[in-house]
Amino acid sequence: MHRKTLVIGASGVIGGAYIRYLARLGEAVLGLARAPAGTGEPEIHLDLLSERPDGVEALRDVTHVVYAGFAAALNGEDLRAKNAALMKAALDLLEQSCPSVRHVTLLQGMKAYGSHLGPFKTPAREDDPRIPGGHFYDDQLDMLVERAAARGWTWTALRPHVVIGPARRSPQNLIAVLGVYASLRKAEGLPLDFPGPEPAFDTVYQATDAELLSKAIDWAGRDRRAAGEVFNITNGDFFRWRHVWPEVAAVFGMAAAGPSGLSLADSMQDKGVLWRELVGRHGLEENRLEDLVSWSFADYIFGTTWDVMASTFKCRQAGFLEFVDSERMITDRLRELKDLKIVP
Repeated sequence: MHRKTLVIGASGVIGGAYIRYLARLGEAVLGLARAPAGTGEPEIHLDLLSERPDGVEALRDVTHVVYAGFAAALNGEDLRAKNAALMKAALDLLEQSCPSVRHVTLLQGMKAYGSHLGPFKTPAREDDPRIPGGHFYDDQLDMLVERAAARGWTWTALRPHVVIGPARRSPQNLIAVLGVYASLRKAEGLPLDFPGPEPAFDTVYQATDAELLSKAIDWAGRDRRAAGEVFNITNGDFFRWRHVWPEVAAVFGMAAAGPSGLSLADSMQDKGVLWRELVGRHGLEENRLEDLVSWSFADYIFGTTWDVMASTFKCRQAGFLEFVDSERMITDRLRELKDLKIVP
């Protein structure tokens, strides 16, 4: 059947990766973002929180929608309110301008289980109870389920964790954090120490490759077994930073060191000048440091001292059987950043 996909959040790691995935398949795809996403595919530039489009003709034949939007905020209350409002605006857009929609895929994450709050039940399963007080993921899912029932759409919600892939305008991107951090340490003649506490070095962790997630999004929009369901989507394995860290250092020809307990949000504030020097010296893409990485996001990732593990049994039961070696993925993606001249 004919399929045309609208990706909301085209400038992020997830949205950009899926647009490139569909383009390789030769499928019709349209990105939506506040600013140009640079995907090379048709885009609509629209701030859903402040702008209301009027009769966007390109949306009329959209059949599938992937929602990977995110609105940043300074505190948790504002974050929840803004992201609920963003989801409502997106659903209003679909209802008003996309009469051909058949399926909507919502991207969530492990924060649905409280992974950001402290130790939680592992491995997390899709039928675990919602966290006390809720999360904007809950608000968005409830809105989607209600709107889909009213409009006759099917829906799927996917929950990856730490999606890793190339993105130029997505500061909450772990692989860019690793690449930029290593590049700055090397330029200063320092070893690659782990910028977190000792317990975080040894905790069990997980990640999701952007290409694998793209395959999962594609599957969710095609397979009837995915309709009306929530699925954890990760690489299917786990790792400890202690064992990955020497491999990361080796990509950059550096010596690996142990945990330093360093706050990157504090120690990296003055590295903008050094980064601009590296961009010029190595002929890198012109990216401002603050556009490439969020050091507060990095502190959150490297400061996690509890296991983060999700079961992928449900998606395998439903027919999604892809998996990726996480340790190899991390080093492969770092080399990709170097090949793309994003880091030296």
